[in-house]
Amino acid sequence: MTAARRLAGPLVLAAVLAVALLVGSGVLDAPHSAAAARAASIEREVRCPSCLDLSVAQSNAPSSVALRHEIAAEVARGEPTQRILDGIVARYGTDALLVPPAGGLTTVLWAVPVAIAAAAAVAGGSVVLRRRRAT
Repeated sequence: MTAARRLAGPLVLAAVLAVALLVGSGVLDAPHSAAAARAASIEREVRCPSCLDLSVAQSNAPSSVALRHEIAAEVARGEPTQRILDGIVARYGTDALLVPPAGGLTTVLWAVPVAIAAAAAVAGGSVVLRRRRAT
């Protein structure tokens, strides 16, 4: 077998792999417009009104589809992201956001378990140190 024939298989395999990686990476896809990307970002932040723990972007419920159209229309009109989110919160409440705004009760609800876990870790560490010193 000649050297060219021995290298043909690996070279073809490498070429197929390179083409697959190029296609899979999305380099050849049409670029998203800035407005579409912004609308998609907002849709990922808003909870589906009729679902549990799904974003508007993930859900195909009629309420989510309607909200996606509304978000796209507001983005097309040039509304700022925060104004769009504030309007959704005004209609549906703070539960409409997948990540609630920081501050107030939300901060307390996050801080208390963290403080309890830190205190438990310190207490556990001091018990372990006392036992080591006793032996």
